[in-house]
Amino acid sequence: ARFAPIFHFQFSDRVLFEGELEVETDENGETEIVAEYATIDLMLNDYMALVAGKFLSPIGQFRQNVHPSWINKLPTAPVGFGHGGAAPLSDLGVQLRGGIPLSGSMRANYALFTSNGPTLVVDADPGEEVEIELETEAAASNGDGNFVYGGRVGFLPVPALELGLSGALGKIGVAEGHDVSDLAAGEPDRDYTVLGADAVYNLDTLQLRGEFIQQTVGSEANSAVAGGAVTEELEYTAWYAQAAYRVPDTKWEGVVRIGDLDTPGADANRSQWSAGVNYLFANHVIIKAAYTVDDYDDNAIDDDERFNIQLAYGF
Repeated sequence: ARFAPIFHFQFSDRVLFEGELEVETDENGETEIVAEYATIDLMLNDYMALVAGKFLSPIGQFRQNVHPSWINKLPTAPVGFGHGGAAPLSDLGVQLRGGIPLSGSMRANYALFTSNGPTLVVDADPGEEVEIELETEAAASNGDGNFVYGGRVGFLPVPALELGLSGALGKIGVAEGHDVSDLAAGEPDRDYTVLGADAVYNLDTLQLRGEFIQQTVGSEANSAVAGGAVTEELEYTAWYAQAAYRVPDTKWEGVVRIGDLDTPGADANRSQWSAGVNYLFANHVIIKAAYTVDDYDDNAIDDDERFNIQLAYGF
C-alpha cells in the first residue's frame, strides 16, 4: 500500500513551499516514510523561479511532470524510470526554472540546476558477486565534495506538441558497501554525464508520449574498489513510448506502453509492455487497471507478469 500526500503552502505572492511525503507499507507490514521532495520556491518574475531544496530531477519529463499517480496514466512507472533504473530520481541543490513566450503561439520552458549528484555504490561482499548501483536519490550529505550541473529545455512549436532535450555533467564519488556515505578510500572520482530527449503530443482525446535517457559513468583504469571490478565505462539506458486514447463523450480511456532498460547489471535488463483501462470520475480522480509484462534479457529469469489496480486522487 502506498500513500503520497502533496503539500503546498504559500507564504506570500512570491514565496511558497511544496513537498511530497511517500508512506509505503511492504508485504511484511513494515512502514517507511520518505520525503520525495521538499522545496522553497521564490518567484523572481513572471518567467523565472528559484527553487531550493530536494527536488525531483529536472532531467526529462516523467520524473518532474508525470510521476504523480493522478497524472501517470498507468499504475506503474515506465521500466527504467523508477528506483533502480536509468533515469535520475531527485536532487538536493538549487535550480532556476520557468517559461518564455516566443513568436505567436510558440513557447519554451527551461530548468537549470546544480546539485550534489549521484554516487556509484559498489557492494563486494566476500564470496558473492559484485553488485553495482548508481544511486540517484538525493543525498543529504556530499562527502565527495562533487557537484553536477545540468538542465532541460523544452520547445512548443504549437500548443499541442512539446519537444525536450536534457543533459547534465560533473564528477561523482564511489562508495564501497551498502550506503552512499561509505566512500571508498583513495578511489578516484568518475566523470558523469546524462543525455535525454522527450516528446509529448496531444490531439483531441489522443496523447502520444515518449522519452529516452542515458547516464554514463566514465572508466577509471586506476580503480581499486572490489579488486578493480569497475574500471570500465558504465552505461544506464532506458526508453519508453506510450499512447493513451480517451473515448469521446465518455469517461473511459485506454493506454498502452512499451519500454526497455539496459544497465551494467545483466539481471536487471529487460523489455516491458503494459496495457490498461482507466475510468475518470473527474480530471483528478481516476481508477486504473493494467496488465504488465517484464521480459528479461537473461533467459534464466522468468518473465514477470502482474495485474495492478490503482485509485488516484489529486487535490
